[in-house]
Amino acid sequence: MSAKGFGKKEEFQKQLKNLKKIEKNLEDLESLKRKGIHFGNVISLAWTTQAQEIRGKSEKVYGNPLITARLLMITALADLQSFRVGIPGKTNENLGEILRLIVIFWQGQFCTEQMISEGQYIKASAVIKQEIEIIARIAEIKQGVAKDGDTPNVKHAPSMLKLHYGDMNNIAHISKPAMLDALTSIDKGIFRGVSIQPIFHEGISKNLYEIHLIIFYNITLEAIELFQQLYPDDMELVLPAYKLLMVVEELLAKSGFNL
Repeated sequence: MSAKGFGKKEEFQKQLKNLKKIEKNLEDLESLKRKGIHFGNVISLAWTTQAQEIRGKSEKVYGNPLITARLLMITALADLQSFRVGIPGKTNENLGEILRLIVIFWQGQFCTEQMISEGQYIKASAVIKQEIEIIARIAEIKQGVAKDGDTPNVKHAPSMLKLHYGDMNNIAHISKPAMLDALTSIDKGIFRGVSIQPIFHEGISKNLYEIHLIIFYNITLEAIELFQQLYPDDMELVLPAYKLLMVVEELLAKSGFNL
């Protein structure tokens, strides 16, 4: 006796058993989904906890002067952008584009600091690369050499930032295996392998943070100059930011920065 579509009776019964297994697996799949969501939350919480542990180590490496300098620049840039918000200034196409670039930096700088301080050095390098390009683009606009659609030429960026651009570019483009290995691998003596979790690197963390501060400093300078042009009849607008930046300059100078 045979059943159409399954051949012999024994084969038909075998297929029925397979179908029942599939049905059971479908029931198990729902259970697996619930467990997957639960452990996804557990893993996410553990990841956040580890990120905070790396942040603690990073901030010890930065030291209070550098952290203070960044907080003062956050306040300075926020003050400039909010003091006359909604009140049109004396603008033009170039000033409008510079303002847009400053705002793009401002919106992302919190994420930049987070990636640096929580051990996401490869992603941070890609963002820092873009921030250097923002500085270069502003310089191109001011010099009248900016070309629509072209990548900003880093030769227009401050010399101290040009020195770092190549390394940021190599890391961001994940084109240097040796660099990536240094940032992602653990050495246990008997073996060396890629770490599933971020690894804290004292020197890299401080170096990226310092580059970020140099960019922040230059952006704040550009913002002060911009708002002087947007609101030439209200010089008091830029005074708080200017005074805060003077304190920042002193902190950075004492920390070895050559601005």
